[in-house]
This record gives sequence, structure tokens and C-alpha cells, in this order.
Amino acid sequence: MVATTNYQAGVETSAAQLAYLQESAWGVPATGQYKQLRYTGESLSGSKSRARSNEIRPDMQASEAITQEESAGGSLNFVLSYGTYDDILSALLGGEWATDVLKAGTVFKSFTLEKKFGAALFLRYPGSFLTGGTLNMARGQFLGGAFTIASKEELSSTTTASTPATYTPANANRVMDPVTGVRDIQLDGAALDTVVNAITLNIGREGAAADYGLGSSAASGARMGSLLVGGTLETYFRTFALYERFKSETQGALSWRTVDVASNAYRFTLPKASIMNPSIVAGGPNSPVMASFTLEGNPDATDGTLMIERIPAAP
Repeated sequence: MVATTNYQAGVETSAAQLAYLQESAWGVPATGQYKQLRYTGESLSGSKSRARSNEIRPDMQASEAITQEESAGGSLNFVLSYGTYDDILSALLGGEWATDVLKAGTVFKSFTLEKKFGAALFLRYPGSFLTGGTLNMARGQFLGGAFTIASKEELSSTTTASTPATYTPANANRVMDPVTGVRDIQLDGAALDTVVNAITLNIGREGAAADYGLGSSAASGARMGSLLVGGTLETYFRTFALYERFKSETQGALSWRTVDVASNAYRFTLPKASIMNPSIVAGGPNSPVMASFTLEGNPDATDGTLMIERIPAAP
């Protein structure tokens, strides 16, 4: 039988693809073969900031609006899988992977992102740089999070920027889950003496933004911002061990591994973590007492504020 045509009101999300390529110069669309990116959702869009003068008018109407700034950006939501977001993590931390170790650095990286909705439907985001990211690990949920992105502008096109026109396919590594995928939660090199219910890692670039000048509504440049790392830790309460670290403000290395079914893994380490602001509450009848803490990452002279190790499965 011949397939039915003209049945769609519009493009379905399952047909949408997202790809990226690092830029040589900020804001100049990257050239070469773009890399397909796995994601669970995104909110990239363009916008214009407009303003009206306060001119007094006898016709009792507001003055005409004029564009002051044009920008773009949004979030990229994901579930964690091995090797998929290494380029993005490198840009977020401002570092380079060296012998499978990533530490904070001062290297600014920007990308051109491209959304493909069909053979002749593309949206492009040159000058895209990372302003933040989160990773959430909680019982009953896949390991996932979001990257926040600021871009110079949004451009529409009927052709792809990728050369050749097909993207480099994304890997097919399995996503990591909270049952078998989170292991070796350690503090100062020893197993944490409590049952952990959730960990959230927040990575921000404080002050990261685009800069604008006279004569153009387009951004003239970008600021990398300072790396700021924090998060939350939720455990089942049974001792005052973590509470006493809060009171004494004792810093230590907090780390954990995330592993996929093929034994590929990452190890996340906050080398000088402070465990702060406990909330130990009995939330209701017949429920466990939970202890929630905020995490502060502090710069270590050797390993920085956050260190990520990439551990491939043994051959």
C-alpha cells in the first residue's frame, strides 16, 4: 500500500536533531562535519530586547519600539551516558581532557549549535557558550540534568552548516541509572557512613554573559565567567558525623562514580568540599528522618574546584 501523505500538522519532536561543532572564532559559524548530540529536550530560542523612548506625544500613543539587543540561548536537557557530553563538560569547566582527567581551566570554548527539523528546516546558534550545568542523581530516576547555553543569535536556514551534510552520529552507549550506575560515594577516600538518597551537582559560570556596544544590536563579545560549583546531598539520618563537619567547617574530598552496563565510568570529585546548612526533619508519620545538606566546592591547588575522571571499561 502507498503511504498516506499530508497527515502531519507540523514537525514531530522525534524528527528533530541537534548537532554542534566547536568554533575557531567566537560567533563565526563553525565549518566542518557537525556532531549529533543526544538529548531529552531543549529550549534554545532567539529573542530581541526592545525599548520605547519616554518622548511626550500629543497623540497620546507610546513611542515606537526599537531593538536594543539581540540574543539567543536556552537549556539542553540530557540523561548521562559515557562519552556523549565530554566536549560540553570540557567547555563548561574551561579545561582540556588530559589522560582521561578533566580539571577546571581558563580555556574559553564556543560552539555553533544546529537544530534540524527537516530536509530544509534548520535553526542555527553561532557563538554558543556554556553558562551552567546540573547533574541530578536520585533514587528512582535516571542520571540526568541540563546545560544552560547563551548564544550570539538565532539564524534560520534551508540548508545545513555541516560539511558533509550528514552529522557524525552520536554514540549508542547505554544511559546510567541510579541502581547499578552510582557507586563508591566517598568522603576523604572512605565510604560515606550513611545511606544516600540523592546528590545534585550544580556547575555555574558566575558572570558569564554577552557584551554589547554602540552601533549594533548584536553582541560584540562574551565573558567566560568564574567557575562556581555546589550542590546538595540528601541522606538517611542516623549519626551526627556529617552534622559535625558542618559545625567545624571541615573540608574534604567528596567523590562518586557513575557507571554504565558496559563498565564505562566517570568519577566526579569535589576535592575541597564543604558540607553545610543541614536540614534534619521528621517530615511525617511512618517515614525515615532525612538529612539534607548543601555542598560547596572550593578551589584546590592541585585538582581545582571539580575534577572529572573518565574511566573506560577494561578491554
